[in-house]
Amino acid sequence: MLPPQVASFFLTLAISTLIGIGLRDYYEGEGKFDTFGTVRTFVFIGMLGFMLYQIPGIGNYAFLLGIGALVPFLLIYYNNKIRQKKSPGLIGVLIALLTYTTGPVAINQPHWFLVLFGVSILFVLHSKGKIRQFTDRLETGEVVTACKFLAIAGVVLPLIPTLPPDSGLVGRLFTILPVTPRQVWMAVVITTTISYLGYVLQTYLFPRKGMLLTGLIGGVYSSTVAVLVLAKKSKRHPGHDQEAAAAILLAVSMMYLRLLVLVAIFRFHSALQVGPALLVLAALAAGYALWVRRARKLPLPAVPSEREAASADEPLPAGTPEIAEPAMRKNPLEINSALFFAFMFVAVSLATKYVLVYFKDMGLRMLSFVVGCTDITPFVVSVLQGNLGIGTPQILQAIIFASASNNMLKVAYTYIFGTRRTANLAALGMGSLALLSILYAMLAI
Repeated sequence: MLPPQVASFFLTLAISTLIGIGLRDYYEGEGKFDTFGTVRTFVFIGMLGFMLYQIPGIGNYAFLLGIGALVPFLLIYYNNKIRQKKSPGLIGVLIALLTYTTGPVAINQPHWFLVLFGVSILFVLHSKGKIRQFTDRLETGEVVTACKFLAIAGVVLPLIPTLPPDSGLVGRLFTILPVTPRQVWMAVVITTTISYLGYVLQTYLFPRKGMLLTGLIGGVYSSTVAVLVLAKKSKRHPGHDQEAAAAILLAVSMMYLRLLVLVAIFRFHSALQVGPALLVLAALAAGYALWVRRARKLPLPAVPSEREAASADEPLPAGTPEIAEPAMRKNPLEINSALFFAFMFVAVSLATKYVLVYFKDMGLRMLSFVVGCTDITPFVVSVLQGNLGIGTPQILQAIIFASASNNMLKVAYTYIFGTRRTANLAALGMGSLALLSILYAMLAI
C-alpha cells in the first residue's frame, strides 16, 4: 500500500492531467489554438500547489504566496487576450486556479472527493451547449420561486421549533393536533422536493417527450395529474390507445415507488416490511405496461365512439413514433402550493386523529378509501409522521388502502377523459393492482 503522501501526489498528477486534456479538447472543439498553457502546464500547476502546501511549518502561507505568484502570469495572459480582441472568457484562468487547489484537496479530503471535483470541472466544461439550452428555457418567475423555496427549506425550517409553544393560539392549536410545527414543515419540504424533481425532469430536461416518458416522469411529479393528461391525449390523438394505456400504467408504477420513498424517509424500518410488496406492485404495473405497448392485436375495440371521434383533434402524421407532450406547467414549488399542502397535511392529520378516536381501525380504513379519491400524499405523510397512537401494521394498511382507492380514481379519470379502448386497457391493470393491494393489506399486514 502506498504511503498517504505518495497516493495524494499521484492523484494530484492524474487529476491535473485530466483537467489539462479536457481544457485542450474544449479549446480545439471551439477552434481556439492560441491558449493559456498546454497539458504539461496544468500538471506543473497542480504539482506547484501540492509541493508548496507540503512545506513543513509554512505550507499554508507558501500556498497563498504561490497563488500571488501565479496570478500575475494569468493577468498578463488575459490582458493580451483582450488586446487581441479575442473572446473575454475566463475559462482558462479559472481552471488554472482550480487546478492549483487540487494538491491541498488531495491531502486534506478523501480521494473520492478530489475525483468528484475533477469530474465536475470536466462535466461543466464540456456541457456548454446543454447548460445554455437549459438556462434559456428557465423562466424568471420559476427561478425566483425556487430561490424562495430554498430559503424556506434552508433557513426557515431549522428555525421552526420542534415543540409548539406552551401558550397562545398556536400553542392551543397544536395541543389538539397529532403533529408538531417541525413535522408539518418537514413534510412540505420533503414531498414538494420529490415532486419538483419530476417537474424539472419533465419541463426542462425532456421538453419534447413521448407518452411513455410522460407517464414515467409524470408519475414522479404526480401520478394522478399524469393519468389525467394522458387520458386527454389519448382522445386528441386516436390510434395511440395502447401507448397511452401503457404510459398511464407507468405513472401508476412510479406512484408505488414514490410511496416507498416516503415510507423510507419517515419510517425506514417500515420500508423493509412493506418495500417488497410496493416493489412487486410497481413491477407488475410496469410489466403490464410494456406488454400493452408491445402487443399488436388485443381483443378490445380500436374504433373510438362517435362522441370521442367528434371531440378528437387531427391525428398525428403517419410514422410518428412518439407524441410530443407539453410539460405539466403547475410548479410544485410555488409558495401557494406549499402552503396549501401544509394546510391539507394538518387537516388530514386532525381528521385521522378523530376518526381513530371514534371509529378505531375500521374508521381508518374507510378514511383511507375516501382520501384515495383526492391527493393521497398528505394522508400518507400524516400517518407516517403523525403521533396517532397506532402501530406499524395499521399505518401500512392505511397507505395500501389509499393507493388502491387512488387507482380506482384513476380508472374513473381514464374513462371520463380518455378513449374507451385506452380506458379498458388501463383499467384492467389498475383494477387488478387495486384488488391485489387490498388483499395484501388485509391478509399479509
